[in-house]
Amino acid sequence: MPENTTIDLLGGQKILGKSKNLSTLAEKGLPKQSLVFFLRKSRLDEKRVFRYLDVTKRTLDNYKPDERMRLYISDRLIHLAELYAKGKELFNGIDGFSEWLNLPSIDLNGEKPIDQIHSRKGIDDLLDILGRIEHGILA
Repeated sequence: MPENTTIDLLGGQKILGKSKNLSTLAEKGLPKQSLVFFLRKSRLDEKRVFRYLDVTKRTLDNYKPDERMRLYISDRLIHLAELYAKGKELFNGIDGFSEWLNLPSIDLNGEKPIDQIHSRKGIDDLLDILGRIEHGILA
């Protein structure tokens, strides 16, 4: 997994500090700024992200910009950022990955990959598909 790309998608050193370990970052809790930065970089629909994080916009609005989010939210955001890091690497950028996410997939019986972003299992399935694409195994 391209860990540096994941960290960059979450705001890099400017927002996260010097830590390069994603587990430690999750335990400490990501700052709310990380979520704002990720939303801007990924251009993913807020509602979809909040649904995946299993948190309401109102709850997130209550966090101050530098305040750290709970472990559960941080861990899920890191998992989502890992998916985007892998996609960015494979499709030479977020735009190419976003396009792939919105096209029907043979691997998903014609469903769009973006519709899998609702659970950890869905993200893991997408990571598996990206792994197969990376190794030239299409369906």
